[in-house]
Amino acid sequence: MSYLHVTVKKKGADDWICIFSDLSVTQLRKKLVRPYRLGRAIYYDGNILSPSDISKIRVNETERTHEEELKFVQEESFRQVQVFNRSNSGVTLISAGHGYHDYEINECGKDVTHKYIADGPGTGTLGTLVSDFIKHPWVVRIVGGLIFVAVAAYLGFR
Repeated sequence: MSYLHVTVKKKGADDWICIFSDLSVTQLRKKLVRPYRLGRAIYYDGNILSPSDISKIRVNETERTHEEELKFVQEESFRQVQVFNRSNSGVTLISAGHGYHDYEINECGKDVTHKYIADGPGTGTLGTLVSDFIKHPWVVRIVGGLIFVAVAAYLGFR
């Protein structure tokens, strides 16, 4: 089973924020894609995020859970520090490495943002686009006129 993780960068901020982790495709569509396309607020961990406040968005797909992936990043990073310290460079790093922040899930898995989000916020879903088309004044007039002609023809021929 694959897991989807969502990180965003807010306008004016340098750091990524992990807003969702360990989602299925259905959960991703419900919690992020639909509100984003409709231009509505996104709710995560008791916070409200307006789509207009997002400067970058990234959806990563991994084979392991968020916690397991970050644990792997931590171990790999620590191993790299140990290898560097064993080399004869004369420099010693004192670091536990990285992988301790939720947003570092960006280093894991593959980026699948393009599969779920291809347009800007507020572009609408297929249903909203069809609804907007049906509500257009010209469509209402033409369809209404055709219905009127059909009813008049039906009643007039009897």
